[in-house]
This record gives sequence, C-alpha cells and structure tokens, in this order.
Amino acid sequence: MKPILNKPELVLLLQQQITVIEILCNGYDGGDESVIHAIAEKIVAIFHNTNHSKALLSLLKLGHLDMYCSSEIYNPKSLTNFIGLLKLAHKAAEGWSYAAKLDHSDLKKVSLENWWNNKKVIIDSDGNAFTRAKIIKSLANSDTLILDTSGWIIKDAEGNKSSINPIAETVRQIAFELLESFKDIDLNKESKLRHKY
Repeated sequence: MKPILNKPELVLLLQQQITVIEILCNGYDGGDESVIHAIAEKIVAIFHNTNHSKALLSLLKLGHLDMYCSSEIYNPKSLTNFIGLLKLAHKAAEGWSYAAKLDHSDLKKVSLENWWNNKKVIIDSDGNAFTRAKIIKSLANSDTLILDTSGWIIKDAEGNKSSINPIAETVRQIAFELLESFKDIDLNKESKLRHKY
C-alpha cells in the first residue's frame, strides 16, 4: 500500500515533477529524442486520473487552474490534416520538419479540462482527432495511439517523398505550455486541499 501524503508533500512532489519535465525538455532540445516518453510519463502523473490512482492536480484539488494554450483554432472546412501546436521549419541539411513553437506570444488561457481533454491539437488525414490527453497517455503506455500519418508526407524539389511525424515536437510544445502555466503559481495557496489525509 502506498503511503498517504499530506499537502506539503504533494506540493513538493508536483514541484519535483515540473522540475524534472524542465530538465528533460532541455535534454530533448539538446538532441536527446529518447526523453519524449519520460516527459509524457511525468505529464501523466500530473494530469491523468485512473481507477487505481489520482493525478497530482486532483489530489491537490487544483482542477480550477487555467492552462496556457498555444494551439491554433481548427477550421473544419480545411481539406488538410491539422497540426495545431506546431510550425513547419526548414533546415538546409534536413529539409522540412515540424517544430514546437516555444513562443510566449502564442499563449492564451483556457480551462484545465479544455486544455487536457477537450481541445483537439491534431486531426490526422483520416479525420481522427487527438487531444493532449490522448497523445500523452499513449506515449506513457496508458493507451494505444493509432495515427494515420499519410497526411504528413511531403515532397522535396526533386519529387522525393518523406514522412514527418509531429508527435515528439507536439509533446515538447505541450511540456512548454505546462511549464509556462505553472511558472508563477503558488501551489500551496492555489490548492483547495484543506485536510490532511
């Protein structure tokens, strides 16, 4: 049986998770793509409730917090797939790829529920919608993610086709939003948890 944590211990645990996410993001930005799964696992612990365990935000009664969202608004009339959190970037040696925006000017506040469960951030070429929760849980091995990437096949000037997968950069942008959202929050004051377990 897991030990029952009191409010200061839960706050410290959440702060530690956020710090580790920031360290992992620095590693990813430095070229270590293998940390994406670890980032997803840390995010799941903060946001995702299961039948067996509660998320840190639920334990601390922080569901009222708003989150920063950088996603574009989906246009249902668009004939192409939708990658709401990313931008296209071109590098001379590598060609086109998706990149996290990591831009403070794109951020707007939305409810936590909208940010995690409701807002569609990817719609693939088969019309399947993906929320942050669906993407993060699948990478943390809590769910199965089936993604049709045919909409992400691009051609270069010579007509060569290549496929670019947006998932790793999407996770990086989700982590950016999370880190910005919690940057100036006093978790002790914001937590509605009043009693000790």
